[in-house]
Amino acid sequence: MEAYPRLTRLEVRGGSGLGLSPVRHQALRILRVETGGLPGEMTRAIAASDLPALEHLELWLGEENYGGDTAVSDLAPILSGERLPALRHLGLQDSEIQDEIAAAVATAPVVARLESLGLSMGALTDAGAESLLTGQPLTHLRALDLHHHYLTASMMRRVADALPGVRVDLSEQETPEEDWRYIAVSE
Repeated sequence: MEAYPRLTRLEVRGGSGLGLSPVRHQALRILRVETGGLPGEMTRAIAASDLPALEHLELWLGEENYGGDTAVSDLAPILSGERLPALRHLGLQDSEIQDEIAAAVATAPVVARLESLGLSMGALTDAGAESLLTGQPLTHLRALDLHHHYLTASMMRRVADALPGVRVDLSEQETPEEDWRYIAVSE
């Protein structure tokens, strides 16, 4: 990214061989990494980067079988928002640990300034949704994307009822297969 100081949008699709060192980039506004397995090392590098203009950050975390070993602790600098003063959309998606991520997001300082939040495509259950409902208010959001989830019908109603005026995507309700919950994108 440093070789392209005027780069405003970077979207990466795929997971093999991803690498990044922490950077300071003044112009980048959108960063999307779509992968079936985001290495924790890459997540930590993004989290350690200074991206003062970044408005949209979307990370597909994936699963362990495809190299996804990002832990919630790797996301702490992102969730603090200290290096991301312009951030308005955060997507932490497509994860096997979606309930843990939801619990961390529920108390994350960065959430207060977001316009939209994406926790979709993962293994989100009622436990994660409960964390969101009992955490900081989310009523300021314009949109909350939870599609592809494992919420019960009653929890879906609770989430929708708790967020009047927020566009909540609760589509693609999944059913676990013998206690196994799959993410939307892995291969």
